[in-house]
Amino acid sequence: MTAPEPGLVYVVGHRRPDTDSICAAIGYAALRQALGDPHVRAARAGELNPESRWVLERFGLPEPELLTCARGLRLILVDHNEVAQALDDIEQAEILEVWEHHRIGDLHTARPILFHCEPVGATATLIAEQYLLQEVPIPAPIAGGLLAAILSDTLVLASPTTCGKDRRMAARLAALAGAGIEELGAALMAARGAVASLTPAELIDSDCKHFEFSGRRVGVAQVELPDAGVLMDRREALVTELEARCQSGQLDLLVLMVTDIRRRGSHFWAAGPAREHLGRVLGQEVHPANGLWAEGWMSRKKQLVPAMEAVFSVVA
Repeated sequence: MTAPEPGLVYVVGHRRPDTDSICAAIGYAALRQALGDPHVRAARAGELNPESRWVLERFGLPEPELLTCARGLRLILVDHNEVAQALDDIEQAEILEVWEHHRIGDLHTARPILFHCEPVGATATLIAEQYLLQEVPIPAPIAGGLLAAILSDTLVLASPTTCGKDRRMAARLAALAGAGIEELGAALMAARGAVASLTPAELIDSDCKHFEFSGRRVGVAQVELPDAGVLMDRREALVTELEARCQSGQLDLLVLMVTDIRRRGSHFWAAGPAREHLGRVLGQEVHPANGLWAEGWMSRKKQLVPAMEAVFSVVA
């Protein structure tokens, strides 16, 4: 990372960014520039995953600048609002805006800011809507990136997080990008399948978010695959890595949620002294090696995290 230029405002998503985090940042920075703010720039808080890299190449979008620390920076946050998911030293940054679709977290600001949070399937849906409200034409590459982000976060509009606004925005963006929803969705899922070739450490790191529930430190990693069967032979190595990560990170619980898109459910593995809490959430005992399968559980944001927070609040 080069030294930041004075006066810049960075639009940045969460650590271990996914396609929504990357493309929402690119889309919102481009919108602000079109509205006359040339000092606004897209950024990222980690390395691109295979799917996001494929999307940028597919639509000819530039890779956002890498930030490793927030100290002294002026930031617009997209797709997150919790300290544990943000850049290091986020408390030392000036937060100007937040565009978000998760629960309200623990981020504090010194003064009132624009904070836009809606229960939609992707932050990209909100960014696309802003183009329409501001009457700014959406360039085809930006439309393609925002569409890919919506399809990625909603599992091609099949996730329980998907709402009518996501579907309407996806249809508009598809027309602008010249891309079919089903065709792009299939290509995204194929690019995502490359995740299965990652090492256990890389796979867990690819999309792991941290939370604090009633004073307990919890990590939840999610991997979404067209067919989760490709990971079943590697479950021993995954559990070993989970246990090592849980100990080194001093976590009370670390969960790996492997979502099988075709079967519409998820495999779960867990490590840590609070592992039985996951069993309470899912209504099944979590086997140390084999984990468990839970049909219908596909969303970390809408299903797993709220249920886990409720369980920890009761048994804390």
